[in-house]
Amino acid sequence: MKTNKKPAVLTAVLFFITNTIYAQSANSMEELARDALRRLDEALSGMAAATATAANASPQNPAQSTRGGQEPSWVLDPYTVYPRDRYLAAIGFASNRAEAEKKALAALSAIFGQSIQADFSAVTMYSEAVSKGIVSSSETTNIRDTISTSTSFDTLVSAEIGNFWDDGRGTVYAIAYLDKERAVAVYGNMIHSNLKNIEKLTAMTPAEKNTLDGYARYKLAALIAGINAKHADLIAQCGGPTAASLNLPGADVLNMEASNIIKNVTVIVSVNSDSNNRLRDAFSKVISAEGLRTRGGSPPYTLEVNVDMSEVSFPNNNNRFCRFTVSAELIENSTDSSLLPFSFTDRVGYPTYEGAQAAAFMQAEKLIGEKYPAVLRTYLEGLLPKK
Repeated sequence: MKTNKKPAVLTAVLFFITNTIYAQSANSMEELARDALRRLDEALSGMAAATATAANASPQNPAQSTRGGQEPSWVLDPYTVYPRDRYLAAIGFASNRAEAEKKALAALSAIFGQSIQADFSAVTMYSEAVSKGIVSSSETTNIRDTISTSTSFDTLVSAEIGNFWDDGRGTVYAIAYLDKERAVAVYGNMIHSNLKNIEKLTAMTPAEKNTLDGYARYKLAALIAGINAKHADLIAQCGGPTAASLNLPGADVLNMEASNIIKNVTVIVSVNSDSNNRLRDAFSKVISAEGLRTRGGSPPYTLEVNVDMSEVSFPNNNNRFCRFTVSAELIENSTDSSLLPFSFTDRVGYPTYEGAQAAAFMQAEKLIGEKYPAVLRTYLEGLLPKK
């Protein structure tokens, strides 16, 4: 009978993650993360060493590559060479070795019930945050691995390709396997690193929090919390505690707080030339629709709108034309920084130039309602925190 080789220290890791992360008595995400990390660090100062030991562990059965002959038993059951008590394993087959390997890894990924297709926007945001040093990746995995597994299991960190068999008739078989003990150590370390990121992102004063940067910090923290949830599911299927028992900070809670923050952010609209506040109200309507305030004293942000109109004429045309350009810049008042530029140009005709100007304001109002919502929404969705 095989014995369980999981080191006692890893058992302790899972015990403390299960029982101490995000105690319900804490008052904020930052305090919850700090408390969890303090207890983990005190109880498991040797976690990095244990992780490295597990990560360097060798398969119980060395990989083999053969061609022809009798079909190996593992083609039907990979657990004949990678025992179920220690490994998760899956088979892939194709006309060549490279494709067989990809299919084996995909089959292994499917064990965890995850889509192989990543959320491109989430991967992009997380990748940019790591590359800019806004968040840090796990010490036991490189940045590329961390990014590739951030929102999907298309590439499992610590997964490996084992045996190959070419049947000699145009089909190649491959095994992909994951050492459970190693996966628990590696993904436990990634959760640990991500908790530090959540703590760092949510540590703010009230004044810092109620800004676009505070909003961005909570949105990124929510994305990282979603990553942790997937890592926790993998740990559970490798013999660790269930995702529910880990009691990690939830992405929904962090996203809700981000929504609350945006409601406390004020953007005042200032237009240099307007007609009955048409353009001011048009921009304000769009801003309000995204949850931000448009009224309040000492606003942190101003949308500075510049309207330029000029008369143009065209041969053989009795109408008078007004060409107009509307330019808007979202300004951070404390730094006088331009955060989001926006502009458009158009023209309208009328028998009189005064009529053309009036029609120009109506057309500009319409175009603001059509164009600016997508621009502002895209900006807010892709907003990253300052370093």
